[in-house]
Amino acid sequence: MNKQQRQQQLDVEKWDDSAAKGYDTCGSYAYCSACDKSVEFPCATAEEKAAKAAKKPAKKPAAKKATKKSK
Repeated sequence: MNKQQRQQQLDVEKWDDSAAKGYDTCGSYAYCSACDKSVEFPCATAEEKAAKAAKKPAKKPAAKKATKKSK
């Protein structure tokens, strides 16, 4: 499925959800935190970005530096 088709599918889902809930659900999905409304297919692009971010391994905490003990 290309990005345009996915955007259309997401638009239908948002429309149906909005009608069922009685308010605009744009901005309420997990992928919306990655949204940039200035791009051609904002929801599909945000969904891709969110999926990529979820697949990245968590950063390991920095190792503690060893300190020399005084005698």
